[in-house]
Amino acid sequence: MSQPEEIKLRTGQGRLAGLHWSRPGAPRALCLHGWLDNAASFIPLARSLKRLDLVALDLPGHGHSEHRHSSTRYHFIDYLFNVDAALDTLGWQDCHLIGHSLGAAIAAVYAAGAPDRVRSIVLLDSMGPVSVTAEGTTNRLRRSLIKNRRGTSKTRRFRSVDEMVQARRNVSGLSEGAARLICDRAARQTADGFEWRSDPALNWVSSLVMTDEQALDLVSHIESPVLSFTATEDSPWASRAKVEARKKAIAHGRHVSLTGHHHFHMDDPGEIAQTVEDFIMKHDQQLTGKADETKE
Repeated sequence: MSQPEEIKLRTGQGRLAGLHWSRPGAPRALCLHGWLDNAASFIPLARSLKRLDLVALDLPGHGHSEHRHSSTRYHFIDYLFNVDAALDTLGWQDCHLIGHSLGAAIAAVYAAGAPDRVRSIVLLDSMGPVSVTAEGTTNRLRRSLIKNRRGTSKTRRFRSVDEMVQARRNVSGLSEGAARLICDRAARQTADGFEWRSDPALNWVSSLVMTDEQALDLVSHIESPVLSFTATEDSPWASRAKVEARKKAIAHGRHVSLTGHHHFHMDDPGEIAQTVEDFIMKHDQQLTGKADETKE
């Protein structure tokens, strides 16, 4: 299937939407996108992953998925329960995970927490969750409460999707084509123009973030094989030293450094597609072979 089908999942954690490149009998892979992106960010890469049964989710508050209730928040750890519920609704006992940025952080922590459900993981420009030192905990909590009292900002209106594409490009390294894929799925038409589908509450200040020690403990407990690609080694969310420490902590990892920007999987998917597919196929066959031996 070259063109994906739209899917809607009614899960115990809310309604989720996504794109499905259905290939019955092929290794199953769940794709998790980055913050303020959506399932469409995997379209360029999925075109080359022709031997996989792929589902790219819209995370809660993104794309066509349900927003969280106004009484709740977008805590990072809650996304793990969304992944768990999505697998249950899909009827997948386990799968491979492909994550970008926030999605890669979710994939890494989920693999540590639910090793029996993860066959392998591919991390795109993220080596686990955002983490900080403990010293800033009180200041972060105070900023979060102040931001919450002020409420969410007004939804910005645009005259066209073209204007949305330009706005997205102004704050990222996205090419026009990549930004358009994301914006086409993220745009909602209104009586007087267009607005983002994404929940404005996603721009909150997290009240609590993992410490560096907690994040390192989690990635050190990933049991599945890991393939990572890193293009931006120094970033606001992870220093080069932090990335290297996590690479060393991952027991079964293969790590590749690339030249490019944060969305390299969209603008130049061919550079990594074959490596990703070969990696998943190899580890799927190994696990399937072990399962067959156990049955005998």
